[in-house]
Amino acid sequence: SAQNLDTLIVVKTTGVSDTTQTTVLARVDTLGPVSDGRVHLDFDIPFYKKIKRYAHDLVGSFYVGSNITDSKAPFDFSPQNSMEFAFYMLDSKTFGRNTFSWGPGFTWRNFALTGSNLMWKDDTDGSIGIGGYLDGATPKVSKLRVFSINIPMLYSCDISNGFGFTVGPVVSFNAGSSIVNKYIMNGEKMKDKYKNVHCNIVTVDAMVQLHLKHFSLYAKYSPMNLMDKNYWPEFQTWTVGITL
Repeated sequence: SAQNLDTLIVVKTTGVSDTTQTTVLARVDTLGPVSDGRVHLDFDIPFYKKIKRYAHDLVGSFYVGSNITDSKAPFDFSPQNSMEFAFYMLDSKTFGRNTFSWGPGFTWRNFALTGSNLMWKDDTDGSIGIGGYLDGATPKVSKLRVFSINIPMLYSCDISNGFGFTVGPVVSFNAGSSIVNKYIMNGEKMKDKYKNVHCNIVTVDAMVQLHLKHFSLYAKYSPMNLMDKNYWPEFQTWTVGITL
């Protein structure tokens, strides 16, 4: 029967009326029963067993942190009101205790001025100014906002039982920036917004994470100027926060 065949022969038969020709197209040695409809080939794929040992995962992570800058007055920003929100979708490959990750991400960064000053953008030459609110206005907040598309390239080490660390660069393509001022005038909530306030297109940050089993702490240092120094004072940024 077909279940006990050691050799499978594939043939092609052609002919009309009483003339028939049979041609052997293939001969495949099998390694066992073929009743399941599959042909079992007698060779191995090189390195396949080694490849199976490496885990391959797609992991999403949320980051919430506070931005700390070395900017000087009057462009000094308040860390408690200057928040960062990020999401990375990382393609990870694990080799034993070592993991390499990369993929796309998105980051929203906010920098809120201290005191009662506000920022604005001049409509004529695009310059950035800073000063006081209008008379009679009650200040709420004046923020610089930057939206970035990220490409993290990270290395992680699992030391023991979920404890470990991650280090690596984060390349940011800063796609949008704006200034938002909020205040109350004559009992009404007011909001002024200025778009395209001159951020640098590409910046690179250095990030480190400390993994604590169920969550992680992260710190990020931005040695490059996020904003164009032709319009803004130069400042660097440190970010500290939590990863979920």
